[in-house]
Amino acid sequence: MDRNRMIARNGVAHAATFVLAIAFAGLVGCEPQTREPPVDQLPATGAEPAAEVAPGVDTAPGTETNTTTAQQVVTIRVSDDALVVEPTTVRPGATTFRVTNASSAPYDIDIDGPGPDREFENLPAGESREVTMTLHAGTYEIEANEEREPDRERQVFLTVRE
Repeated sequence: MDRNRMIARNGVAHAATFVLAIAFAGLVGCEPQTREPPVDQLPATGAEPAAEVAPGVDTAPGTETNTTTAQQVVTIRVSDDALVVEPTTVRPGATTFRVTNASSAPYDIDIDGPGPDREFENLPAGESREVTMTLHAGTYEIEANEEREPDRERQVFLTVRE
């Protein structure tokens, strides 16, 4: 009988050891992770990574470079016989200018006014540029001069008001 008790005790001891090993493994599996989560799973901090600057986008101080923040868009289109600006009245604030040279020659295009001024020098025929500026109330003059005929100036006025 002693032998049977000894076998029973050993069996209980082995079973208890097995149960403890399983419980320990379960606790280790529940331990908090210390590794960093993947970048795409990090919580939003409000800070965005630095954006690359696209060619033709104005990066001067006091201007916006992210065109998605602009509230309004002004289209400037120069052709061999016209300078068209649409619309000609906008509100103060962030404004994206989409400038297209639809002529057969390079053009200088200037945006001059009470706020920031910008110039697109020697914009090649068939090319477009985009710039976002913060406009102030007042009148802006938009000029287009053909590179090969600088005396032939075209101008349109843009009104900025509340």
